[in-house]
Order: sequence, then structure tokens, then C-alpha cells
Amino acid sequence: MIVRDLQPISTVEDRGFNAFVKTLDPHYKIPSRKRLMEGTIADMYKDCQDKVRANCQCAHNVVLTTDMWTSRSTEAYLTVSCHFIDNWQMQEFVLETCSFYGQHTADNISLELKRITDEWDITQKVVAVVTDNGANMVSAVHKAGWKHYPCFAHTLNLVVKDGIKAVPEVVQLLEKCSSIVSFFHHSTKATEKLKQIQKQLKVAEHKLIQSVETRWNSVFYMLERLHEQREAVTTALCLLGKNTLCLSNEELSMIHLTIEALRPFEEATREVSAEKHVSVSKVIPLVSLLLRAAVATERQGSSLATELALQCQRRFLGIETFHSLAASTFLDIRFKNLAFRDRDNVETMKKRMLTEMQEVHQPTSESPPPGSTSAPVPSSASAPMPRFASPVTPASTPSSASATAKGGIWADFDIQVLSAQQHRSTGTDALIEMRRYLEEKLIPWDQDPLHWWQEHEQTFPSISRLAAKYLGFIASSVPSERIFSKAGELVSQRRNRLKGENVNMLLFLNKTYKMGKESR
Repeated sequence: MIVRDLQPISTVEDRGFNAFVKTLDPHYKIPSRKRLMEGTIADMYKDCQDKVRANCQCAHNVVLTTDMWTSRSTEAYLTVSCHFIDNWQMQEFVLETCSFYGQHTADNISLELKRITDEWDITQKVVAVVTDNGANMVSAVHKAGWKHYPCFAHTLNLVVKDGIKAVPEVVQLLEKCSSIVSFFHHSTKATEKLKQIQKQLKVAEHKLIQSVETRWNSVFYMLERLHEQREAVTTALCLLGKNTLCLSNEELSMIHLTIEALRPFEEATREVSAEKHVSVSKVIPLVSLLLRAAVATERQGSSLATELALQCQRRFLGIETFHSLAASTFLDIRFKNLAFRDRDNVETMKKRMLTEMQEVHQPTSESPPPGSTSAPVPSSASAPMPRFASPVTPASTPSSASATAKGGIWADFDIQVLSAQQHRSTGTDALIEMRRYLEEKLIPWDQDPLHWWQEHEQTFPSISRLAAKYLGFIASSVPSERIFSKAGELVSQRRNRLKGENVNMLLFLNKTYKMGKESR
């Protein structure tokens, strides 16, 4: 209960809770706070940690997300999560949430990241780290010797914020809308009046939503709710003598255009924030779709849509040239090369991928399947691995001795076939395999590409290994940011003196609760 609901450890001392447990079972003795933290929960943590460590050891390539946050007691914490594909399933684990002392410099952050990955023995397996666009985080990743990828959701946030700031009339409109919401939130009389009118008009009795500075999508939700409740809100304001806050028809029209301009960005943010589904391969298609949507809304007279399109072009300039993003999109059977706007970028990516395919060890009967990340997949920067001929069945590859032993008229032909197979280059095999992959039909965008690869890994032995690597990338640092919300619940007013190691232990178990439950 403590772990799953993040209840205060002091709950075991609450008089009401003790009375409740006594009613359920008078003979049950509630464990003390010390026994819980130093015994039961600590044992759960160790067992669960061992399971997560075993999973990470099976991975050959991992992607990290990391971010920093400050508790109610103004203590800084650093959270690191780990992501990879195993058996064609997305795996995600929170490795650690540690207290962070000293200045938040790139050097200090880098040292802490390396300490965590060293303790989990995955430092050499890290192929990328996803963070927000903070200069100290970006520099820390580079100092650690890893590739950095900016959080797509955070970049979308900057696109929308900068786009809004560039349109003064939209800024003024949002200020007025925020004032309307604040009026109802701070007046019980106004709130009651709004509820009465909602009942009279038989509209949904939804509360108004206030925008939050740090989350652009809250602006979208605020406008959407105000537009939904426009008649009820206007009526209530008039009856309460707040005519100056009433929205005019022109302002309502602008709200509608603003909602339509922002809607695709809200959808894209939700798309890439999924943890259990492939998200990185959607980045390039989503950027293309966002630009199309902005152009369509711009034709309706939205100046905001024009600015959003300009910001997209600025923030995502050359996005198709990032090999990992391009490779993940190409290896997603839902998109392949159809999502690219520049065909030259496709050809560049394919050439580099053909080289990688030649470096990959061809699977044999003893090799682990591509979806199992225990099989090594070299990065494009790594030294080339030995080249191997395409696997063939024993029946189709007779030795020269056996071919001669068979005798007869076909003996010379058998030797000729064997010679042709031995001289067939891995480059030819890779090219043929890629061509066959390109001929495969696309699957619907809402289906799971990992399920498709699970069914076709034997058909595409080389390219499937690259798919297991590149589709394991994630598009945003949302997994780490979600821990902040949990942390806010944990380090609350009742637990503002919780030790850093206990914060880590409880958040780790809360995230991996099912695994911890099974291990007990």
C-alpha cells in the first residue's frame, strides 16, 4: 500500500488507520516505520532492483532519459530512466532518483550520470540520451561521451510558446481568457451561478481550466473549455455584472481559429509521450503533418498558424538528416520512406544503413533473435565486424568433397553452385534484403510495428537487428518528467524530511510495483 499509493510511512502510526486495521483483523500487528523502511521495503527494493539489473544486462543498446527537479523542501533531484527493446517489447525502467548536491553544471551532471550508468553496468551500452534543451543537460551528455537527442515534446512546447508570443492579438486574447477563468475560480458566487446556468442550458457541467506557464497544452485546454462553455460563461458574466469580461463574436472566432491551429500540436505531444509504444519513428512524419496542418489553418485566416509553421521550420530544420531519426522512421513498417519530404535524405540514410547491415552478424540457428537485445548491433561509428556470408541450409550448400562424391553428370554443376555462393558478397545480400523490405506493404499507422517485426524477423535477418536498435529510441524525456509528478506526491507536506535514499527507493518501487510484487 505504501509503495503503490505513495502513502506516508507515518500512516502506520495514524490512530484512524490503526483503528481501521484492528476492525479488519484484531490479531494483525502493524509493522513499525523502522521495520517498514529498513526491512520490508528495503527487501522489496533489493529484489526488484536485481530483476531490473538482469533485464538491463540482456540489453546491448539502451537509451536514457534524464531530467532534474526540485522538491517542496527545495532539494534538487536527478532522475534517470532506461529504455530498450527486448523480445520485440518496449522495456522502460527508472534506474535512480538521487539527491543532487552542488551547482547544476554540465560537469557535475555528467559525473552523476556516469556514476549511475557505471553502477548499473550499462555505460558502454548507451547509444543516446534524451533530455530537454537546457544547455547544461545537453553539454553534460556530450561530456559523458554519448549522443544527445532533444526531447521532441519539449521542442514542440518551444514552437508553440514562441509562435504565440509572435502574435500580439493572440497574447491579448489569452490574457483575457485567463482573467475570465481566474474570476470564476476565485469567486464561489460566480462558480455557483455558472453551475446554475449550465443546468438551465443543459450543457456539460465542466469546470473552467486555467492555463499554466510551464505547459503550453494547458492553453489549448483552457481555450477548448471556454469555447465549449461560451454561452454559459457569457450569460453568467452578464448576470454578475462583469460585461467587460464577456467575449465578443470576433474574439470567439479567434478562439476557434487558435484551437484549430493548436490542436495538431496537442495530438502530436500525446503521440510522442507514450512509453509502451514506439514513438521515435513518428517524429519525422509528425513534423511533416504539423507543417501541412499549419498551412491548412493559415488559409482560414489564422496568423498564429503562420507563426507556428515558421517556428516548426526553424526548430526542425534538417531533422531528416539525423540518422537515428531517419533510420527509425524507415524501419517502421508503418512509414518506411513515405514520410520523408526530401528523397535525397532517404537515399543518404539507405546507403549508411546498407553499410550497417553488412557489419551485422547474420543470424544462425544458435544466434539470439533480433528482438532480443542480447545480440550485438554495432553503431555506425563502431569498428566493422567480420563479414559473414548469407546463411543457407545444409541441403543447399554441399561441400566440394560431397559434391564430388556424388559423382554423376551433376558433379561439376554442384561445384559451380558452391563457388558462386561462396563469392556472393554481404553487400549484395544486404541490398537484396533491403529491396525486399521496401516491397512489403505498409501497415496502418495505429498498429504496432514491433509485432510486425516479431513475425518477420526471420525473413529479414539483418535489417531486423537494426530495427531492434533504432526503434528502441524514444522521442521525449517525458518518462523522467512523469517521475516529477510522483515525486510531488511523495515529498509532500507530511514527508518533506524524507531522506534522499528513501525517495529513490519508493519511487523505484512505485514505478516497478508489479515486478516487486512478483519477487516477494
